[in-house]
Amino acid sequence: MVSGRKIDIRAFAMLTSVNGCLKGYMYRDCYFRTSSKPFDLTNLQSRYVHLTNDAVQMHSEDYGKFESGNKLSINDFQRYLDQHHSAKNVCFMRDLFPVMERLVTDSFRAVYDKIDPSRLNNQFEVFGYDFMIDDNFKVYLIECNTNPSLEICSPLLARII
Repeated sequence: MVSGRKIDIRAFAMLTSVNGCLKGYMYRDCYFRTSSKPFDLTNLQSRYVHLTNDAVQMHSEDYGKFESGNKLSINDFQRYLDQHHSAKNVCFMRDLFPVMERLVTDSFRAVYDKIDPSRLNNQFEVFGYDFMIDDNFKVYLIECNTNPSLEICSPLLARII
């Protein structure tokens, strides 16, 4: 959570098949989506408390009140960690992002034989990955989407497979 509000992380990855060779890539520039309302397990009716995606949050009267577009950059999130969890010495890029990379790698390996099984086509697919971090800074994969919105992606890729 950030300031008592729920967050999740949106990251992007791409799987390519070129001349039958599959390779996976992950964008190094992800972002953090925040809820507009404080987290409250007794309030299960409010989508603005529990869902962080833009399609929901943009209808909240508090959309953009805390962060522009209810989003934080990696640097913004690191500043939050440094200010509010300095004793835990958590570095997002050092401690959490590598776990996200391993989860993406595992998901690619899980579908390796199903992607271009004949190894005849040259193709690629971009995926949007959603992650959560618990209070102990353990990373969880929530879901993976095909054809995600790419308006915030950075062109920098890091080969992960």
